[in-house]
Amino acid sequence: MLPVMLSIILLLTLWYFVKTVRINYQKHCEITVQKYLQSYVLEADSYAHILDQNRDLQNTYYGIGQSLAALHIQIQVAQKLWQLNPTQAQQSLSEAYQLSGSLMYEVRRTVKSLNEDNEKPGFFVDRM
Repeated sequence: MLPVMLSIILLLTLWYFVKTVRINYQKHCEITVQKYLQSYVLEADSYAHILDQNRDLQNTYYGIGQSLAALHIQIQVAQKLWQLNPTQAQQSLSEAYQLSGSLMYEVRRTVKSLNEDNEKPGFFVDRM
């Protein structure tokens, strides 16, 4: 009778041990999956931020290109009018001056914005 009781106790203990090991393994797997998912979420957030920044830069470069073309045209007009009509040439140069000022403001604003984004904690480079 004693060997049967010991066998039953041993089997129950073994069953409990296997059950505990399986539960711990499942918890370990869940924690590992959660960690991977969190890292993927952080990477996706970083990539989304970079894509937004690239889109903003493309729009800014497009605007700068247009402004430079307009500035170039204004300077050409002033150069050609200089001999014929100095007053109109002066007006064209004034417009070119204003255009160059707004262009410089846009470039400074963009650079400042990029510097602020790069200094934010949790930016993609800081996470690597």
